[in-house]
Amino acid sequence: MEAAKVVMNAEASSLMLLDEMTGDLNVSIPTGPVKDEIIGMAVPKNKGIGGWVISNNQPLISNDITESDIFWKDLSDEFTTKNIICVPLQNEQGEAFGVLQAINKKDGKPFVNEDVAIFESLAPHVSGAIERSKGYENMKDMIDEREVQIAEIHHRLKNNLSTICALLEFDLNELTDPKSRQAISAANSRLRSVAIAHSLLYDQNKIDQVFLNDYLDSVIQNIENVFKDPEKEIYIQSSIEETDLDANRAMLCGMIVNELLINAYKHAFEGKKSGEIVITLKKTPGDEIVLIVADNGIGLQDQDGSSSEKPTGHFIIKALAKKLKADISFRENPEIGTACVLKFSV
Repeated sequence: MEAAKVVMNAEASSLMLLDEMTGDLNVSIPTGPVKDEIIGMAVPKNKGIGGWVISNNQPLISNDITESDIFWKDLSDEFTTKNIICVPLQNEQGEAFGVLQAINKKDGKPFVNEDVAIFESLAPHVSGAIERSKGYENMKDMIDEREVQIAEIHHRLKNNLSTICALLEFDLNELTDPKSRQAISAANSRLRSVAIAHSLLYDQNKIDQVFLNDYLDSVIQNIENVFKDPEKEIYIQSSIEETDLDANRAMLCGMIVNELLINAYKHAFEGKKSGEIVITLKKTPGDEIVLIVADNGIGLQDQDGSSSEKPTGHFIIKALAKKLKADISFRENPEIGTACVLKFSV
């Protein structure tokens, strides 16, 4: 608008946009001596030169306002309009949605027809800028709406999964076979680990980022609640650095921890009255996450002496690690138990 004032050699200029609800013209961007006073003011529907231009969708010059029956009034007592040139701002369909005005040509000169051509050449640039701005605003509104919808999806998924978990717990009370109870408990904990992730995504108001420390703490707490055994004292110690991760990989990481803890509760402490599980997660200077889950149990050997790499869940863990694109290794020391080391890039 400052450029419009300079190009037209005018005292002031203004950009006025149509309010589609009321039909009024709002002074959106004024320049000149009273710009701060008139910004945001409105010209009533079909009033004034601006109203005529937008209604007729064509330019207008008035070099003697006192003789014009179209001119409405000055918006400020501190400014007197002497002459004016006004052109419509048009969208891609050629419809007028605002006007561009230059007011009071300097040196007492009148606006001439040649000025209309110059002003009309400037109007498409202004119109294009406004249309792009509207497009950005519409896009932002769509993104905001999408974020609300995604948050609602997370909320519904969490509720639905929690309902399924409650039904599994109800069925669990009907079972007496230890292996069946373990299988249902494992399924329950897996569902809850996914439900926890959706709950955090909803509560944190983030579409695709999860605070990994909060998530893993919740997974650990859930496992403790599901697999606690009054006949055994199993302690879990955790040291998890605060870090965030995209939701998909955070969920995979949580499911791996879930499976490792299930395995530890089911197999690591057979024949023992107590045990300890230590979980650590650190982010290295090279942007790599290192996760270690260790226990002081009986090791990776089944009771018949064969490798436990078949039914103990290691297959599931390795499959999840592959999806996470993580390096995974199992280390065993007969005196201190087993450790799983997981490394993956942030």
